[in-house]
Amino acid sequence: MYTSLARHLAILHRHNQRYLNQVLKPYSLTSGEVGFLMSLYQAEGQTQEELSTALVIDKAATARALKVLIDKGYVTRTQDEKDKRCNRIHLTEHAKALEAELTNRVRRWNLDLMEQFGSETYEQLCAQLGMIQKELN
Repeated sequence: MYTSLARHLAILHRHNQRYLNQVLKPYSLTSGEVGFLMSLYQAEGQTQEELSTALVIDKAATARALKVLIDKGYVTRTQDEKDKRCNRIHLTEHAKALEAELTNRVRRWNLDLMEQFGSETYEQLCAQLGMIQKELN
């Protein structure tokens, strides 16, 4: 019997997106936007290109998502002082104030899966998927 890893991953991804869209609705955020905030919480002041690379998202999609996040008051974009071709992305005070709450809501999905399947199984699966990801990069 043929088993498709890509199909299983796509279905899991859609479930995760649905979950994120539901828990982020009170903040007017979507699953497509929150990854940028999570990345900026880890390292604020990244360039648009660095965000694109870190999230494996094309530059045009990054620019569109950042425009929405700017309009919603979560981030600001400033021209890099040393390289005028680059824009640096910074969190607003509003976004900083929500960091713990948003991070907890985003991570809850993974914690629920870990509780359901056990931490050993969860860690093994993540490690194996990480190996596949490294091979594709």
